[in-house]
Amino acid sequence: MVKEKKSKVLIFILAYNAEKTICQTLDRIVPIEKYNLEVLVIDDASQDKTFTKVLAYKNNKKLQFKLTILKNLHNQGFGGNVKIGFTYAIKNSFDFIALSHGDGQYPPEEIPKQLKPLLSHKYDAVFGSRMMTGLDALKGGMPIYKFIGNKVTSWIENKLIGSNLSEFHTGQRLFSVKILKKIPFQLNSNEHYFDTQMIIQLCLVKARIIEMPIKTFYGDEICYVNGWKYCWNVCKEALLIRLQKAGITYKRRYDPNINYYKNYHSPKPNGFMDIHRLALDNIKNSSKVLEFGSGTGIISKILLKKKCNIFGLDKNPPKENILNNFLKINLNQDLKNLKKIKIDDYDYIILLDLVNHLKYPEEFMENLKNFFNSYESPTLIITTPNIGFVFNRIQLFFGFFNYGRRGILHPSHSRLFTFNSLKNLLTESGYQVFDEKTVPAPFESAFGKNFFSSFLITLNKILILFSKKLFGYSILLKAKTTPNLKALLKFAENKRKK
Repeated sequence: MVKEKKSKVLIFILAYNAEKTICQTLDRIVPIEKYNLEVLVIDDASQDKTFTKVLAYKNNKKLQFKLTILKNLHNQGFGGNVKIGFTYAIKNSFDFIALSHGDGQYPPEEIPKQLKPLLSHKYDAVFGSRMMTGLDALKGGMPIYKFIGNKVTSWIENKLIGSNLSEFHTGQRLFSVKILKKIPFQLNSNEHYFDTQMIIQLCLVKARIIEMPIKTFYGDEICYVNGWKYCWNVCKEALLIRLQKAGITYKRRYDPNINYYKNYHSPKPNGFMDIHRLALDNIKNSSKVLEFGSGTGIISKILLKKKCNIFGLDKNPPKENILNNFLKINLNQDLKNLKKIKIDDYDYIILLDLVNHLKYPEEFMENLKNFFNSYESPTLIITTPNIGFVFNRIQLFFGFFNYGRRGILHPSHSRLFTFNSLKNLLTESGYQVFDEKTVPAPFESAFGKNFFSSFLITLNKILILFSKKLFGYSILLKAKTTPNLKALLKFAENKRKK
């Protein structure tokens, strides 16, 4: 008779400044022989002795379970730490993951009971709720203002999301790793409202969720959550998904078909405009440059004059044989060929008028981030037309706009951006924008080189001083990236080895 394979279960303890409680919390974990258990503690760069306390605990105890201890190089925030734990579970092929906190506020001893619905494969997620049994949360020491806030915000979230949960704010949750693979949790916030975003994503993929009552334990632990800010953010997220369902807004993290964008067309090759000249002025001579969308080679030629070392990427190389280093790649499809390039070694990565030609620039930027593995990343320089330019707004005011062979509304543009929407694309994909610039409209292209054009350009430059978003014709953003989740996990694992 073939012996049934045991499920792999990971209990993930989030720890931050928990030196007084972390060992007692670990003592409360109950090992069960029905499954292979591992306990993971990730210290989120605590300022106390949490990490050394857990190391000593591991060395001095005869443990009945495997204990893995990691430490983040820099504080990732609550949501960021959860993301790394989820990534660990997926990477190491666990079947289920249970989250609890190192401050002992939630009962890890109840995890075996809570695992049963998951082990039976009847549910995808189990939430330990403090609000299912009347006023027991208050008896457990929950402050009255937190109790009321929990009730009110959970009611609002249920109404807007269309769910029926007794509590949105519990810190003890269990998931099948299979369901985690179906949702883009990596796009969620690094702050505490990550949990609300997770619930929305689970609802969108129709995950089977069950709540189970848990006891509340409140002691002298320090709360690191700004209550008012947290309430605002969770309600805002619930409103956003309601608006998205109505077709008014769009957040990529709430797109259940996020992984199914395939078979795109290649972007149009770059032309050359004032915004490109501004971008090139920001690149130092003799730099190493990775150029996405080499196109006709116009940009490459100017970079070569600046004695730059250029690596070009596009569907086809420039007709003139000007690049020694070129990789043929369809930028609207899988970027797996980028594995051949160590992009962290470059000084600049440029995407000049490229994102507006991509059908799904969000996915492109997210996939690009997966290739960054160091903390010292290249500078990304991105340009695109500004759909918020005053002339377009005037057209819309009168109820029309025209596509044309030149300008912002070129028919080849798949996507249109304002300053805010382009910055949101980058920040929500994991990049940090640190500079933004713009240029006036190309009046000389429309009216020729004459006094009238010069006057309009001068006027446009003056108006830009008052509002780049309204009077800037094109957008230039400079950004950096942070390491991807796999890299952060690797850093944490290396820290453990040291």
